[in-house]
Amino acid sequence: MPIRIEFFRLHNRSTARARLNRIYCVSPDLKDAITQAESLLKDTGMPQEPDAFALFDDQGNELYQARLTPTNPI
Repeated sequence: MPIRIEFFRLHNRSTARARLNRIYCVSPDLKDAITQAESLLKDTGMPQEPDAFALFDDQGNELYQARLTPTNPI
């Protein structure tokens, strides 16, 4: 299934997102896509450290979102 992974920073006082990177890939299922996103988080040199990532299908529907926190560093 085609997947779009977006890494972003979150604004503390609103729902605003600042996208740091967008990567397109193909994964057999959502679980594999999440694993791939977590791996890319560690390997992709981004200008800033992301606060969260989200996965989207080829229609632009958000399938999954994970916020990175000190208790959930991934």
